[in-house]
Amino acid sequence: MFDALIEFFQGTAFELWGPFLILLACGLGVPVPEDIVLIVAGVLASEGGREWIPVAGVMYVGVLAGDSMIFVAGRYFGTRLLARAWVRQLFSPAKQEKVEYFFERHGAKGLFLGRFLPGLRAPIYFSAGSMKVGFLKFILLDGLAAFISVPVFVWLGHWLWGNFHADIEEFHRALDRTQGYALVASIIIAVAAVAGALWLWRRHRAKAE
Repeated sequence: MFDALIEFFQGTAFELWGPFLILLACGLGVPVPEDIVLIVAGVLASEGGREWIPVAGVMYVGVLAGDSMIFVAGRYFGTRLLARAWVRQLFSPAKQEKVEYFFERHGAKGLFLGRFLPGLRAPIYFSAGSMKVGFLKFILLDGLAAFISVPVFVWLGHWLWGNFHADIEEFHRALDRTQGYALVASIIIAVAAVAGALWLWRRHRAKAE
């Protein structure tokens, strides 16, 4: 899939907007791994001589728009969509049970954590919509998590292509080695951000008392 996306968009007018549109399509149920799309966006940016930060900004908007589509689908069509066979393939009863347990355990903060669980990300957002979670709460928590993860994967694609584009086999080996590390790095940054926010909140509360 990675090679197919690179080949399809490379050298075209869709080097930037192609991955963006795919991120939107993910919100409509197209089963494409979001992290791969973000890495592709970084590769195409490097190939096209663009800086990765503006590209990450565009992808960030695409990610939030796609996630919002999933959330809205859950809110307005949740029960009816779950009756469809193609939806049950994407959101199986086993996944439904996992998501229900996840929400029972983590509550609203599960919307933040869901960004770092690729296999459960879409079901979590769909369930949040069907459970009538407030859209503002959803977009703030999801947006904060995406603000951490999206730049990491776009930067990874940009950096890998800049260093290994002359040897495609070595590029793929480097990608295999680092993709998991990028997810772990995102999780570490997210945990640090949450811990820092809680520390500041408790400190402020202690001063107020």
